[in-house]
Amino acid sequence: MTERHDPVEWSREQWIAHHQPAPDQFTAMVAILRTHGAMTASIDATLRTHELTRTGYLLMTTLQLSRDGTRPLGQLSRHLMVHPTTVTLALDQLEKRKLVRRNPHPTDRRTILAVLTPAGQEILDQATKALAENDFGLTGVDGELSRKVVDVLGEVRERTGEVPGR
Repeated sequence: MTERHDPVEWSREQWIAHHQPAPDQFTAMVAILRTHGAMTASIDATLRTHELTRTGYLLMTTLQLSRDGTRPLGQLSRHLMVHPTTVTLALDQLEKRKLVRRNPHPTDRRTILAVLTPAGQEILDQATKALAENDFGLTGVDGELSRKVVDVLGEVRERTGEVPGR
């Protein structure tokens, strides 16, 4: 019989055996990072079939979810938590494929808006459907457990200052 080996639990045991500080927080970090790695690998593989990067997909999704379907470039950078140069590079790639376009702001000529095109909406819908079929990288995790994860991580994000108190 093969023994099941959990690398997160192994890391915890070794951390404690080496008398390192804060084993619970260390183990939580390892668990989150391993889960993040597995999720992003799955998501990236799905997005590659649509010739999209994760940043490009999230940028297009942000535009889709925006009130008027546009966002200033600076807001995209803050919302996606990436450097402005990363937004520029992603926009360049998407614009080359005619999935987004840059428009001048109607009242502030210093501001450029990113806009999702109809072709971009079509690719975004296809990629989203494929990601949903793959449970957004959480294969085997049902809705109930997904909601629990969101609740627990919401509390963590609140305590670490990433979001204001609920």
